[in-house]
Amino acid sequence: MKKTTAGKTSMDKIVVVEFPKSGASWFVSMIGHALSIPIRDIYVQNEQYSSAFEIRKHPWYNSLEELGITKTCVIKSHELPGSALHPFEANYIHMLRDGRDVVVSKYFFEKDFCVNNGIISNFKFSLDEYVEKTAKEWATYVESWLEQNVLKCRYEELLSSPEEVTRALLAALGYSCSEQSVRDAVAANNKEAFKKSLDKAFVHNTFVRKGVSGDWANHFTEKNKNSFKSIAGDLLVRLGYETNNDW
Repeated sequence: MKKTTAGKTSMDKIVVVEFPKSGASWFVSMIGHALSIPIRDIYVQNEQYSSAFEIRKHPWYNSLEELGITKTCVIKSHELPGSALHPFEANYIHMLRDGRDVVVSKYFFEKDFCVNNGIISNFKFSLDEYVEKTAKEWATYVESWLEQNVLKCRYEELLSSPEEVTRALLAALGYSCSEQSVRDAVAANNKEAFKKSLDKAFVHNTFVRKGVSGDWANHFTEKNKNSFKSIAGDLLVRLGYETNNDW
């Protein structure tokens, strides 16, 4: 499964960092399945965090006694570079997604999923307010990781070619697994299967909402477009999501 490539040694831990709602939960589930290693959330290491839902019914923690980070595992994280929550050596993958889709996905995630599952008590933002707020946060986070020498994974590419993208990234990290292992990992974590695996952990399970690219166009008004352009339009162009700010 694990090997050493020329000039590079694969680590025991893989950390997939993302601005929330960029697809990392799906991706780490596929990596864990393909490599047959534990899957962890950097924030789930004690009972206090998980009191809002039944963490041991979550597929990553099913019936486990210990919630902590294991020696070998793949970890989902929303932390910035140099975080004290990453006090270990690891290979990093930065998960990227069109910031406009991130805004929409995160808006409905907090308004619906988080409120109805008791993770947050209320949600008071209008979409206009949320676009401006989240565009700033997304741009700051993404730019901080773009400055780091880490691998990148685009959510949109993973959607269109999950087997190829997963296999290529694991190979780049020095991991070798069979084509069948990757194929099985993708099949076991398609949208329907991934949602079903979370049903036991969350009473109101809308964690996997649409899982598509371009949904922002169904929700953004001209005001929302202009707000996003003024804050993070240049970053969209830099990342290749647009060729200019005329969208």
